[in-house]
Amino acid sequence: MKSITLKAPAKINLSLKLLGVRPDDFCEISTLMQAVSLYDEITIEKMESGLVLSCNDSNVPLNSDNTVARAWAALCQLTGAELGAKIHIAKRIPIGSGLGGGSSDAASAIKGLNRLFELNFKRDLMMKVGAAIGSDIPFFFGNGSSIASGRGELIDNVKIPKDYYLLLVKPHFQMNTGELYGIAKKSLTMRINKSKYISLKDSDDIISLCSWGNDLEKPFLSVYPEAAKVKDRLVTAGAIVAALTGSGSAFFGVFSNRKCADIASNNFDDMWNSVVKPIEIE
Repeated sequence: MKSITLKAPAKINLSLKLLGVRPDDFCEISTLMQAVSLYDEITIEKMESGLVLSCNDSNVPLNSDNTVARAWAALCQLTGAELGAKIHIAKRIPIGSGLGGGSSDAASAIKGLNRLFELNFKRDLMMKVGAAIGSDIPFFFGNGSSIASGRGELIDNVKIPKDYYLLLVKPHFQMNTGELYGIAKKSLTMRINKSKYISLKDSDDIISLCSWGNDLEKPFLSVYPEAAKVKDRLVTAGAIVAALTGSGSAFFGVFSNRKCADIASNNFDDMWNSVVKPIEIE
């Protein structure tokens, strides 16, 4: 096999709780994450040596800051060999959206390099490599529905309903994730609270799954108060529930069927939007 192409799905945070500030100065979180049917595409071709990285989006850095480049470097270091590769990232997940595009791209790069070079690394090892690069990356080695804890790198797969559609909407502004967490930490203590996700057995509908809310939404709106109008517009357009995903700037609205979500999307011609559904990760 000389090349491989993988789909890198986006994710949403159905809810996200900040439980306190850790000794390493990161936030202890507990978040319910769901993969959705919006994909980047990662194509990897073998080369004799080195890394050639390309992307269809000029806003994506093609240096060592890129999560795919970091994933490649981590695997080279782990194997003690230079895995010559030409990697192209076809971006469809908007950057700075909180939809996990960079993390998903890195996870797909790890999976693809593992297969292409027949490294035979197990899932747990690939997750460990990913966790060293970014906290969200291990999620994309799960089944697509998970509670993530710690910094986000500890993954527990769960079975939750998938009988709904989502309208994703991204305003024209975005916020640095580290800056947002910095604002959020000001209201937290060094005492780690207990996770609210004690059991999901009574949470058999999407409204209850979203009912814990996103603790990053309030600090996000403190910087961009105009973003509250996006959430309000989703509800006005018929969303059962609407919320910020991750650290933003994208919001999601939940709809009972595809037709309702498609009709609602007509109200957001002034900004990026996409109708998606929850998926399982293979």
